[in-house]
Amino acid sequence: MNADDLAGLAERAARVITGGGGLKALAQLLADATEGAVLIEDDQWRHLAAAESRAGLGALPASFAALHGDQPSRDGIVRAKVTESISALCASMPGGASEGNAGHVTLFLNGKAPSHAAAALRVVAGAAGVECVRRGSGRAQARRTFWERYLSGGFVDVHALRDEAAEAGVTLPPSLVAAVFDVEGAAPQTARDALAQALAAADAVLAPIPSSAPLALFPVKNQADVARARQAAAHAVRVLVQAGTARSVACGVGGHRPDLLDLPESVAQARQALTLGCRLFGRNSVTTYADLGLYALLHAGADRDAFAAFAEAALEPLAAYDRRHRTDLLHTLRLYVEAGENVKIAAERLSVHRHTIFYRLNQISQILKIDLKSPKDQLSVRAALAIRQMHRGEDASQS
Repeated sequence: MNADDLAGLAERAARVITGGGGLKALAQLLADATEGAVLIEDDQWRHLAAAESRAGLGALPASFAALHGDQPSRDGIVRAKVTESISALCASMPGGASEGNAGHVTLFLNGKAPSHAAAALRVVAGAAGVECVRRGSGRAQARRTFWERYLSGGFVDVHALRDEAAEAGVTLPPSLVAAVFDVEGAAPQTARDALAQALAAADAVLAPIPSSAPLALFPVKNQADVARARQAAAHAVRVLVQAGTARSVACGVGGHRPDLLDLPESVAQARQALTLGCRLFGRNSVTTYADLGLYALLHAGADRDAFAAFAEAALEPLAAYDRRHRTDLLHTLRLYVEAGENVKIAAERLSVHRHTIFYRLNQISQILKIDLKSPKDQLSVRAALAIRQMHRGEDASQS
Protein backbone atom coordinates (compact mmCIF):
# COMPACT_ATOMS: atom_id res chain seq x y z
CA MET A 1 0.00 0.00 0.00
CA ASN A 2 1.59 3.25 -1.19
CA ALA A 3 0.75 6.90 -0.54
CA ASP A 4 -1.99 6.90 -3.17
CA ASP A 5 -3.57 3.81 -1.62
CA LEU A 6 -3.59 5.46 1.81
CA ALA A 7 -5.12 8.62 0.35
CA GLY A 8 -7.81 6.47 -1.27
CA LEU A 9 -8.44 4.72 2.06
CA ALA A 10 -8.86 8.11 3.76
CA GLU A 11 -11.32 9.21 1.06
CA ARG A 12 -13.39 6.04 1.46
CA ALA A 13 -13.41 6.49 5.23
CA ALA A 14 -14.64 10.07 4.80
CA ARG A 15 -17.44 8.84 2.50
CA VAL A 16 -18.44 6.27 5.13
CA ILE A 17 -18.81 9.03 7.72
CA THR A 18 -20.69 11.46 5.49
CA GLY A 19 -22.91 8.66 4.20
CA GLY A 20 -23.86 7.57 7.72
CA GLY A 21 -22.17 4.17 7.47
CA GLY A 22 -21.01 4.24 11.09
CA LEU A 23 -18.31 2.38 13.01
CA LYS A 24 -19.22 -1.06 11.65
CA ALA A 25 -18.59 0.12 8.09
CA LEU A 26 -15.28 1.73 9.11
CA ALA A 27 -14.19 -1.51 10.78
CA GLN A 28 -15.05 -3.47 7.64
CA LEU A 29 -13.17 -0.95 5.48
CA LEU A 30 -9.96 -1.47 7.48
CA ALA A 31 -10.41 -5.24 7.63
CA ASP A 32 -10.76 -5.48 3.85
CA ALA A 33 -7.81 -3.13 3.21
CA THR A 34 -5.45 -5.17 5.41
CA GLU A 35 -6.99 -8.66 5.16
CA GLY A 36 -7.31 -8.73 8.92
CA ALA A 37 -9.91 -8.40 11.67
CA VAL A 38 -10.87 -5.17 13.42
CA LEU A 39 -12.25 -4.45 16.88
CA ILE A 40 -13.47 -0.99 17.94
CA GLU A 41 -13.89 -0.22 21.67
CA ASP A 42 -14.73 2.93 23.62
CA ASP A 43 -12.46 4.63 26.15
CA GLN A 44 -13.66 2.19 28.86
CA TRP A 45 -12.84 -0.82 26.60
CA ARG A 46 -16.49 -1.60 25.88
CA HIS A 47 -17.39 -3.18 22.53
CA LEU A 48 -18.59 -0.80 19.80
CA ALA A 49 -18.07 -2.64 16.49
CA ALA A 50 -16.10 -5.45 14.84
CA ALA A 51 -15.42 -6.77 11.35
CA GLU A 52 -13.32 -9.39 9.60
CA SER A 53 -12.04 -9.86 6.06
CA ARG A 54 -12.92 -12.89 3.98
CA ALA A 55 -9.60 -14.48 4.95
CA GLY A 56 -10.81 -15.14 8.53
CA LEU A 57 -8.43 -15.36 11.48
CA GLY A 58 -10.39 -17.63 13.81
CA ALA A 59 -10.98 -16.97 17.53
CA LEU A 60 -9.89 -13.50 18.66
CA PRO A 61 -9.90 -11.70 22.04
CA ALA A 62 -13.19 -10.06 23.01
CA SER A 63 -11.17 -7.01 24.07
CA PHE A 64 -7.64 -5.72 23.65
CA ALA A 65 -7.66 -4.20 27.16
CA ALA A 66 -5.59 -6.92 28.84
CA LEU A 67 -2.85 -6.73 26.21
CA HIS A 68 -2.82 -2.94 25.91
CA GLY A 69 -1.42 -2.20 29.36
CA ASP A 70 1.57 -4.54 29.11
CA GLN A 71 2.95 -3.25 25.82
CA PRO A 72 4.97 -0.10 25.07
CA SER A 73 3.51 2.44 22.65
CA ARG A 74 5.48 3.40 19.54
CA ASP A 75 4.32 6.16 17.17
CA GLY A 76 0.91 6.10 18.85
CA ILE A 77 0.53 2.37 18.12
CA VAL A 78 0.56 -0.39 20.72
CA ARG A 79 1.77 -3.70 19.30
CA ALA A 80 1.23 -7.14 20.82
CA LYS A 81 1.38 -10.82 19.91
CA VAL A 82 -1.97 -12.52 20.50
CA THR A 83 -0.97 -16.07 19.50
CA GLU A 84 1.96 -17.62 17.69
CA SER A 85 0.31 -16.76 14.38
CA ILE A 86 -1.70 -13.61 15.13
CA SER A 87 -0.31 -10.14 15.88
CA ALA A 88 -2.24 -7.04 16.88
CA LEU A 89 -1.86 -3.27 16.51
CA CYS A 90 -3.96 -0.85 18.57
CA ALA A 91 -4.45 2.89 17.97
CA SER A 92 -6.47 5.40 19.98
CA MET A 93 -9.36 7.23 18.39
CA PRO A 94 -8.89 10.99 18.87
CA GLY A 95 -11.76 12.67 20.71
CA GLY A 96 -12.81 16.28 20.87
CA ALA A 97 -10.51 19.10 21.93
CA SER A 98 -11.22 18.53 25.64
CA GLU A 99 -12.20 14.85 25.59
CA GLY A 100 -8.90 13.08 24.92
CA ASN A 101 -9.30 9.67 23.34
CA ALA A 102 -12.75 8.51 22.22
CA GLY A 103 -11.69 4.86 22.31
CA HIS A 104 -9.46 2.30 20.60
CA VAL A 105 -9.26 0.55 17.22
CA THR A 106 -7.39 -2.78 17.18
CA LEU A 107 -6.25 -4.51 14.01
CA PHE A 108 -5.56 -8.26 14.16
CA LEU A 109 -3.35 -9.75 11.44
CA ASN A 110 -2.16 -13.20 10.46
CA GLY A 111 1.62 -13.23 10.86
CA LYS A 112 3.86 -10.21 11.08
CA ALA A 113 2.13 -6.89 10.38
CA PRO A 114 3.07 -5.39 6.98
CA SER A 115 4.62 -1.93 6.94
CA HIS A 116 1.45 -0.22 5.67
CA ALA A 117 -0.81 -1.70 8.38
CA ALA A 118 0.02 0.93 11.02
CA ALA A 119 -0.65 3.80 8.60
CA ALA A 120 -3.96 2.29 7.49
CA LEU A 121 -4.94 1.74 11.13
CA ARG A 122 -4.24 5.37 12.00
CA VAL A 123 -6.33 6.60 9.07
CA VAL A 124 -9.35 4.58 10.11
CA ALA A 125 -8.84 5.30 13.83
CA GLY A 126 -8.94 9.01 13.03
CA ALA A 127 -12.14 8.58 11.04
CA ALA A 128 -13.68 6.45 13.80
CA GLY A 129 -12.82 9.16 16.33
CA VAL A 130 -14.64 11.73 14.21
CA GLU A 131 -17.66 9.42 14.00
CA CYS A 132 -17.67 8.82 17.77
CA VAL A 133 -17.47 12.53 18.53
CA ARG A 134 -20.15 13.31 15.93
CA ARG A 135 -22.53 10.72 17.36
CA GLY A 136 -21.83 11.27 21.03
CA SER A 137 -20.97 14.94 21.42
CA GLY A 138 -24.42 15.88 22.69
CA ARG A 139 -24.59 13.09 25.26
CA ALA A 140 -20.94 13.60 26.25
CA GLN A 141 -21.57 17.30 26.85
CA ALA A 142 -24.64 16.45 28.93
CA ARG A 143 -22.57 14.05 31.04
CA ARG A 144 -19.81 16.63 31.56
CA THR A 145 -22.35 19.28 32.55
CA PHE A 146 -24.00 16.88 34.99
CA TRP A 147 -20.73 15.86 36.67
CA GLU A 148 -19.48 19.44 36.89
CA ARG A 149 -22.70 20.49 38.63
CA TYR A 150 -22.76 17.42 40.86
CA LEU A 151 -19.14 17.67 42.00
CA SER A 152 -19.47 21.39 42.70
CA GLY A 153 -22.37 20.76 45.10
CA GLY A 154 -25.05 22.00 42.73
CA PHE A 155 -27.76 19.60 43.94
CA VAL A 156 -29.71 19.85 47.20
CA ASP A 157 -32.35 17.24 46.42
CA VAL A 158 -31.42 13.62 45.71
CA HIS A 159 -34.46 13.09 43.46
CA ALA A 160 -33.42 16.00 41.23
CA LEU A 161 -29.90 14.55 41.22
CA ARG A 162 -31.08 11.16 40.04
CA ASP A 163 -33.43 12.66 37.44
CA GLU A 164 -30.68 14.76 35.84
CA ALA A 165 -28.30 11.81 35.98
CA ALA A 166 -30.79 9.68 34.06
CA GLU A 167 -31.24 12.41 31.44
CA ALA A 168 -27.45 12.51 30.96
CA GLY A 169 -27.23 8.72 30.66
CA VAL A 170 -25.47 8.30 34.02
CA THR A 171 -26.45 5.44 36.32
CA LEU A 172 -25.78 6.28 39.97
CA PRO A 173 -25.12 3.59 42.62
CA PRO A 174 -26.43 3.91 46.20
CA SER A 175 -23.39 6.02 47.13
CA LEU A 176 -19.91 6.92 45.88
CA VAL A 177 -16.47 7.49 47.33
CA ALA A 178 -13.89 9.64 45.55
CA ALA A 179 -10.22 8.95 44.80
CA VAL A 180 -7.90 11.59 43.35
CA PHE A 181 -4.71 10.53 41.54
CA ASP A 182 -1.55 12.56 40.97
CA VAL A 183 0.41 11.00 38.10
CA GLU A 184 3.94 12.22 37.36
CA GLY A 185 5.79 11.49 34.15
CA ALA A 186 2.81 10.69 31.90
CA ALA A 187 0.70 12.74 29.52
CA PRO A 188 -2.77 13.46 30.96
CA GLN A 189 -4.66 11.30 28.47
CA THR A 190 -2.15 8.47 28.79
CA ALA A 191 -2.61 8.59 32.56
CA ARG A 192 -6.41 8.55 32.23
CA ASP A 193 -6.36 5.61 29.80
CA ALA A 194 -4.04 3.60 32.05
CA LEU A 195 -6.09 4.36 35.16
CA ALA A 196 -9.36 3.48 33.43
CA GLN A 197 -7.94 0.11 32.47
CA ALA A 198 -6.39 -0.58 35.90
CA LEU A 199 -9.61 0.34 37.74
CA ALA A 200 -12.05 -1.38 35.38
CA ALA A 201 -12.39 -4.48 37.57
CA ALA A 202 -13.49 -2.29 40.52
CA ASP A 203 -16.28 -0.68 38.45
CA ALA A 204 -14.73 2.73 39.10
CA VAL A 205 -15.63 5.61 36.79
CA LEU A 206 -13.26 8.41 35.86
CA ALA A 207 -15.20 11.68 36.07
CA PRO A 208 -15.26 13.27 32.57
CA ILE A 209 -14.15 16.71 33.73
CA PRO A 210 -10.98 18.63 32.79
CA SER A 211 -8.46 18.17 35.58
CA SER A 212 -4.72 17.67 35.96
CA ALA A 213 -5.49 15.13 38.71
CA PRO A 214 -7.80 12.34 37.48
CA LEU A 215 -10.82 11.78 39.72
CA ALA A 216 -12.09 8.20 40.11
CA LEU A 217 -15.48 7.43 41.66
CA PHE A 218 -16.05 4.05 43.32
CA PRO A 219 -19.54 2.65 43.94
CA VAL A 220 -19.87 1.72 47.63
CA LYS A 221 -22.57 0.37 49.92
CA ASN A 222 -20.77 0.38 53.26
CA GLN A 223 -17.46 1.10 54.97
CA ALA A 224 -16.03 -2.27 53.89
CA ASP A 225 -16.35 -1.16 50.26
CA VAL A 226 -14.05 1.80 51.04
CA ALA A 227 -11.32 -0.68 51.95
CA ARG A 228 -11.87 -2.43 48.61
CA ALA A 229 -11.70 0.93 46.84
CA ARG A 230 -8.37 1.58 48.54
CA GLN A 231 -7.08 -1.82 47.42
CA ALA A 232 -8.13 -1.08 43.83
CA ALA A 233 -6.43 2.32 43.97
CA ALA A 234 -3.24 0.73 45.35
CA HIS A 235 -3.35 -1.82 42.53
CA ALA A 236 -3.65 0.98 39.96
CA VAL A 237 -0.67 2.80 41.50
CA ARG A 238 1.47 -0.35 41.28
CA VAL A 239 0.40 -1.11 37.70
CA LEU A 240 1.20 2.37 36.37
CA VAL A 241 4.60 2.50 38.07
CA GLN A 242 5.69 -1.07 37.32
CA ALA A 243 4.61 -0.81 33.66
CA GLY A 244 6.64 2.39 33.26
CA THR A 245 3.54 4.37 32.32
CA ALA A 246 4.34 6.93 35.03
CA ARG A 247 7.39 7.95 37.02
CA SER A 248 5.39 8.03 40.24
CA VAL A 249 1.74 7.99 41.32
CA ALA A 250 0.01 9.05 44.52
CA CYS A 251 -3.65 8.73 45.47
CA GLY A 252 -5.97 10.16 48.09
CA VAL A 253 -9.27 8.46 48.95
CA GLY A 254 -12.13 10.34 50.59
CA GLY A 255 -14.48 9.15 53.28
CA HIS A 256 -17.72 7.24 52.77
CA ARG A 257 -21.03 9.00 53.30
CA PRO A 258 -24.28 7.10 52.61
CA ASP A 259 -25.97 10.15 51.04
CA LEU A 260 -25.23 10.71 47.34
CA LEU A 261 -25.42 14.46 47.94
CA ASP A 262 -22.27 14.22 50.08
CA LEU A 263 -20.01 13.23 47.17
CA PRO A 264 -18.47 16.75 46.89
CA GLU A 265 -17.33 16.38 50.51
CA SER A 266 -15.71 13.01 49.69
CA VAL A 267 -13.90 14.69 46.77
CA ALA A 268 -12.60 17.45 49.07
CA GLN A 269 -11.44 14.82 51.55
CA ALA A 270 -9.72 12.86 48.77
CA ARG A 271 -7.81 15.96 47.66
CA GLN A 272 -6.74 16.64 51.24
CA ALA A 273 -5.69 13.00 51.69
CA LEU A 274 -3.63 13.23 48.50
CA THR A 275 -1.86 16.42 49.60
CA LEU A 276 -1.08 15.29 53.14
CA GLY A 277 -0.40 11.69 52.12
CA CYS A 278 2.41 12.81 49.82
CA ARG A 279 3.94 14.84 52.65
CA LEU A 280 3.56 12.18 55.33
CA PHE A 281 4.08 8.96 53.39
CA GLY A 282 5.76 10.00 50.12
CA ARG A 283 4.94 9.21 46.51
CA ASN A 284 3.58 5.87 45.22
CA SER A 285 1.28 5.71 48.25
CA VAL A 286 -2.48 5.59 48.76
CA THR A 287 -3.87 7.56 51.70
CA THR A 288 -7.47 7.51 52.87
CA TYR A 289 -8.96 10.46 54.68
CA ALA A 290 -9.44 8.23 57.72
CA ASP A 291 -5.67 7.58 57.75
CA LEU A 292 -4.99 11.25 58.44
CA GLY A 293 -6.67 11.42 61.82
CA LEU A 294 -5.81 14.65 63.59
CA TYR A 295 -3.58 15.81 60.71
CA ALA A 296 -6.63 16.48 58.54
CA LEU A 297 -8.17 18.80 61.14
CA LEU A 298 -4.92 20.66 61.75
CA HIS A 299 -4.30 21.10 58.03
CA ALA A 300 -7.82 22.40 57.39
CA GLY A 301 -7.85 24.78 60.36
CA ALA A 302 -10.95 23.07 61.73
CA ASP A 303 -13.35 24.78 64.16
CA ARG A 304 -14.47 23.62 67.61
CA ASP A 305 -17.38 21.58 66.28
CA ALA A 306 -15.11 19.70 63.87
CA PHE A 307 -12.68 18.84 66.68
CA ALA A 308 -15.58 17.68 68.86
CA ALA A 309 -16.88 15.49 66.03
CA PHE A 310 -13.39 14.06 65.56
CA ALA A 311 -13.13 13.11 69.25
CA GLU A 312 -16.61 11.60 69.20
CA ALA A 313 -15.86 9.48 66.14
CA ALA A 314 -12.50 8.38 67.57
CA LEU A 315 -13.72 7.32 71.04
CA GLU A 316 -17.45 6.61 70.83
CA PRO A 317 -16.97 2.98 69.64
CA LEU A 318 -15.04 2.33 72.86
CA ALA A 319 -17.61 4.15 75.01
CA ALA A 320 -20.41 2.18 73.33
CA TYR A 321 -18.57 -1.09 74.03
CA ASP A 322 -18.22 -0.13 77.69
CA ARG A 323 -21.96 0.58 77.93
CA ARG A 324 -22.92 -2.72 76.30
CA HIS A 325 -20.50 -4.94 78.24
CA ARG A 326 -20.20 -2.94 81.49
CA THR A 327 -16.44 -2.63 81.04
CA ASP A 328 -14.18 0.34 81.70
CA LEU A 329 -11.87 0.33 78.68
CA LEU A 330 -12.17 4.06 77.97
CA HIS A 331 -11.06 4.83 81.55
CA THR A 332 -8.18 2.36 81.12
CA LEU A 333 -7.10 4.08 77.92
CA ARG A 334 -7.20 7.51 79.56
CA LEU A 335 -5.10 6.38 82.54
CA TYR A 336 -2.64 4.57 80.26
CA VAL A 337 -2.12 7.75 78.22
CA GLU A 338 -1.85 9.92 81.33
CA ALA A 339 0.79 7.49 82.65
CA GLY A 340 2.93 8.20 79.61
CA GLU A 341 1.93 4.85 78.09
CA ASN A 342 3.64 3.08 80.98
CA VAL A 343 1.89 -0.23 81.61
CA LYS A 344 3.32 -0.66 85.11
CA ILE A 345 2.09 2.75 86.32
CA ALA A 346 -1.33 2.24 84.69
CA ALA A 347 -1.65 -1.15 86.39
CA GLU A 348 -0.81 0.34 89.78
CA ARG A 349 -3.36 3.15 89.38
CA LEU A 350 -6.07 0.66 88.39
CA SER A 351 -4.98 -1.91 91.01
CA VAL A 352 -4.75 -4.70 88.41
CA HIS A 353 -1.99 -6.94 87.08
CA ARG A 354 0.18 -5.72 84.18
CA HIS A 355 -1.12 -8.59 82.02
CA THR A 356 -4.64 -7.24 82.51
CA ILE A 357 -3.51 -3.89 81.09
CA PHE A 358 -1.93 -5.62 78.08
CA TYR A 359 -5.15 -7.57 77.49
CA ARG A 360 -7.28 -4.42 77.70
CA LEU A 361 -4.98 -2.49 75.37
CA ASN A 362 -5.30 -5.27 72.81
CA GLN A 363 -9.10 -5.04 73.11
CA ILE A 364 -8.96 -1.26 72.71
CA SER A 365 -6.81 -1.54 69.58
CA GLN A 366 -9.25 -3.99 68.00
CA ILE A 367 -12.35 -1.97 68.88
CA LEU A 368 -10.92 1.36 67.68
CA LYS A 369 -8.99 -0.26 64.78
CA ILE A 370 -5.78 1.54 65.73
CA ASP A 371 -2.18 0.69 66.54
CA LEU A 372 -1.27 2.12 69.94
CA LYS A 373 2.41 1.80 69.03
CA SER A 374 1.99 4.06 65.99
CA PRO A 375 3.01 7.72 66.64
CA LYS A 376 0.18 8.90 64.37
CA ASP A 377 -2.46 6.89 66.23
CA GLN A 378 -0.98 7.88 69.60
CA LEU A 379 -1.30 11.55 68.63
CA SER A 380 -4.91 11.08 67.51
CA VAL A 381 -5.87 9.22 70.69
CA ARG A 382 -4.21 11.79 72.96
CA ALA A 383 -5.92 14.64 71.12
CA ALA A 384 -9.33 12.90 71.15
CA LEU A 385 -9.10 12.26 74.90
CA ALA A 386 -8.10 15.86 75.58
CA ILE A 387 -10.88 17.26 73.39
CA ARG A 388 -13.45 14.93 74.99
CA GLN A 389 -12.33 15.95 78.47
CA MET A 390 -12.52 19.68 77.63
CA HIS A 391 -16.00 19.37 76.16
CA ARG A 392 -17.25 17.26 79.06
CA GLY A 393 -15.82 19.88 81.43
CA GLU A 394 -17.57 22.70 79.55
CA ASP A 395 -20.86 20.81 79.56
CA ALA A 396 -20.60 20.22 83.31
CA SER A 397 -19.80 23.88 84.04
CA GLN A 398 -22.76 25.06 81.96
CA SER A 399 -25.25 22.71 83.61
